[in-house]
Amino acid sequence: MVRKSSLAFWLLCLSFAVLLAVSPHAAYSQQTSVSLSREERLKVFDQVWRAIYDNYYDKNFRGVDWRQQKDMFRPLAESAATSAELYRVLRQMLGKLGDAHTRIYSPEDGFDRYRPSGLTVGLVVRRIEGQPVVTWVDPNSDAAKQNIRAGYTLLQIDGEPVEKVLLRSRREIGDSSTSTALELQSLDRLFYGPRDSLVTVTFADSEDQQMTVKLVRRQTEFQRRVTSRQLPYKIGYIELTGFGPEIERDFDSAMQQMQGTRGLILDLRNNGGGFVTTVSQIASYFFAEETDLGEFITRYGRSTHRRTLKLRNAYREPLIVLVSSRSASGSEIFAAAMQERKRALILGTNPATCGCLLGVSRTLKLSDGGKLNISDTDYRTALGRRVEGLGIKPDQQIEMRIADLTAGRDRSFEEAVHLLGRTIAFGSRNSVMDFKLRIPDFGLRSSGRTQPVSQLQR
Repeated sequence: MVRKSSLAFWLLCLSFAVLLAVSPHAAYSQQTSVSLSREERLKVFDQVWRAIYDNYYDKNFRGVDWRQQKDMFRPLAESAATSAELYRVLRQMLGKLGDAHTRIYSPEDGFDRYRPSGLTVGLVVRRIEGQPVVTWVDPNSDAAKQNIRAGYTLLQIDGEPVEKVLLRSRREIGDSSTSTALELQSLDRLFYGPRDSLVTVTFADSEDQQMTVKLVRRQTEFQRRVTSRQLPYKIGYIELTGFGPEIERDFDSAMQQMQGTRGLILDLRNNGGGFVTTVSQIASYFFAEETDLGEFITRYGRSTHRRTLKLRNAYREPLIVLVSSRSASGSEIFAAAMQERKRALILGTNPATCGCLLGVSRTLKLSDGGKLNISDTDYRTALGRRVEGLGIKPDQQIEMRIADLTAGRDRSFEEAVHLLGRTIAFGSRNSVMDFKLRIPDFGLRSSGRTQPVSQLQR
């Protein structure tokens, strides 16, 4: 049985594997997949099945007959020829739960929750206007050197139509917390393959001209970062790409720089979550008094509330929080608290955030060196809302467009500046004023922004 060690401090909100055009399995390598004896395979399988049986947050397993899953998948685990095949079986079994947080990692994956990493080809793909479209390109990547740009449509991977590859990925994943989460996980698997290997990719540009390039799958650590700017009109901007202890000092420095601004944009569009203790710390900067952020509840009904701290200099000016479908877990805790307390306007690029919000108190190490995350607590907001499976609906939505990506235009950011400008200029009367800010280029366009941490941060 998994021990609940220091739940109050270490409780994690993990986003799934994550989130950019990366492999969800950090250090996949066909060459390193080893053979396990029958006894070793069954030992790992039984350990995983029993850990879920004893610790999963929902004693009804989301309507899944968990004993039946053992009867179904144990023979497949017994006959698996390699570690890779065994873990494929285990992932299929866990996929029956439809839970983006409950995830398993083979020894070859080298999973470390403190240092999220994965394989990337240097670009991110998301579905825009119904098509798989490049939304971000690492300026130092092979993709950038071969003139791949945001706004390009992905057509083929190693000669296969991209929709066929996505369909195969969905079948391997099974179900997930939401259809949005499943789509994100499928897109993140598009370039799955051995580390340092080549993948052939075909794109179409804005004029439907096709180009085929070869990209290398490279191992990359996705660092959680704080990026801040002082904008004109006394508006501040901070982007957070994850919640972890390592960013708390940088965020404090950023907030000190924001003293004197008359409004702030907090960008969580590429934030897949992280440590709930950091979420509480960051939220504390925006409430003058201690504030309830909601509670995590075990299968036995025990609950742990999360609250902000009372800081000496809380930020009291207008706040806009930018979210997207990639905003998951800890980002959803933050957005829900700001929305329920009417502390901030939530501006989103999608009808809802990921809807991926359960608690993982620790990572279980398996007998062969693999690791298992189990969702052992559910979450409710301070007003009793459940976010898992639903997400946070933004107060205002600005849909992404392919034409905007091609032009390097960030309409959500522009709208946030505009709304804050109106508030600064006219206060509560801004809704009746005919007013539009001219938005200069602040150097925050989509093509040049910080690399997003994998959306399903593991």
